[in-house]
Amino acid sequence: MQSVHPPTNKGKIYAWLAYAAIGIGIAIRIVVHLQNRNLMIDEANVARNIFERGFFQLLLPLSYEQYAPPLWLWLVKASSTLFGMGEQALKLPTFLSGIASLFLLYAILKQLNLLRSAWYALILLASGYIFIRYSTELKQYMMDATVALALILLALRTDNQKTKPFRFFLLWLAAGSVAIWLSMPSVFVLAGVGAYYLLLHWQQGRINKSLPIMAAAVCWVAQFAAYYWLILKAQANSDYLQNFHSVYFINPTPTTLNDWNKNIDLLGHLLGEAGGFTFLAKALHALLIVGACIILLKRNKPHFFLLIVPLILTVIASAIHSFSLIPRVVLFMMPILLILIAHGLNQLMLARNKYFKAMVVAACSVCIINFSALRFFIVPLHSEQITDAMALCNKNNMNGKNLYLHNGAIPAYIYYTTIHPKQQEWNNLKNANKLNWDSDYNSIATAAPVPCAFIFTSIAEDELVQKVNQIKQHLTLADSLSNNGSHAYLFNR
Repeated sequence: MQSVHPPTNKGKIYAWLAYAAIGIGIAIRIVVHLQNRNLMIDEANVARNIFERGFFQLLLPLSYEQYAPPLWLWLVKASSTLFGMGEQALKLPTFLSGIASLFLLYAILKQLNLLRSAWYALILLASGYIFIRYSTELKQYMMDATVALALILLALRTDNQKTKPFRFFLLWLAAGSVAIWLSMPSVFVLAGVGAYYLLLHWQQGRINKSLPIMAAAVCWVAQFAAYYWLILKAQANSDYLQNFHSVYFINPTPTTLNDWNKNIDLLGHLLGEAGGFTFLAKALHALLIVGACIILLKRNKPHFFLLIVPLILTVIASAIHSFSLIPRVVLFMMPILLILIAHGLNQLMLARNKYFKAMVVAACSVCIINFSALRFFIVPLHSEQITDAMALCNKNNMNGKNLYLHNGAIPAYIYYTTIHPKQQEWNNLKNANKLNWDSDYNSIATAAPVPCAFIFTSIAEDELVQKVNQIKQHLTLADSLSNNGSHAYLFNR
């Protein structure tokens, strides 16, 4: 049983609020995309793979400790082929997916008759830092969220009784196949889709009519198995990735207070990334999600399975060390959490007491104010602006043989000096000295020609201080820049 549509006048207000949220989300994404921030270390390594490989080679495991779904890589490759290897062209597929996610979420909420609360879920998706960042970054995570929303919407709009079996099979064979090769975590969402249709058939007394979705699911599993063995296995089981993500795996058998705290913190952090880290936001959203689950279990179990199965399977995969709960990797989960939040909020908005509803809206408004990252309309979103450091070196007439690069700065340096359309700006800085993660900075500073420069990015603050202090024991600081995650230090003897 679904809630009834709101009255006409209120319905118009809710609709306009939803449209306004979508408009804000589109506008902030356009602004941040046009800010054209530098590529970070992982983005630069993705760009190197795109530059060095053809379409077929992008089906093979990637170089430089990167992994990404082949169809997403093809979209990026196509964009760079058409528009060049600049940052905006490389990020175009992700940017478009970020905008598409807003429309998909609205369509889902409308399909579920959640118009009273659609505005809230939409403004969280529109203005949240993690959603804005990964809608304008050369990584696949926002595409994961968009694919998840598209699959959920397709399930809600595809009637298993009115669609002919063979057409139903072909539809989900095609949708699931594209999803698997476009977004790796889509397998969790497809599991929810399968559970949704099986439960629908069971409720309708037509379980024998489940063959089309079961046949499609067999094809999904076969394709994901091929994808995993051919592309993912070597990377997923690498010591580097296992060690890097170890703190983001759920402990399946917590026996100590620390174990429980770790698990709670991991799940709480995801809830915070999706809707806010304040106590009010976490408490309100947790209550709304729990309320939504209770309501769905009572009124619409298929919808419950469609939304909850992907979340449960993701946690299970994390518990067996097969999937990390690092926020960007599970970004696809967050719009699902927003749908549940909207479900719970919609029920509260049905209350007759206008003072209670005013309090609920006020609480939501406070959460929005604390959560939104609309400051990026004015303040640029920057992360690791290595070109600022390189510009300082150019200003001081530095050349490549006198430039030393911290290991974390090397990928972006390679991108800007050998791949970027304006690489000629950095001709003087080519052939710089590329240092390893364990390089001895005391020895390097002792033998370095003067003047010389060191550039650091993707480095922890304490490690940066330690290495710079080692250099200062042998050289005199002449100029420096430390801004937006990029650090440059120029030295004389």
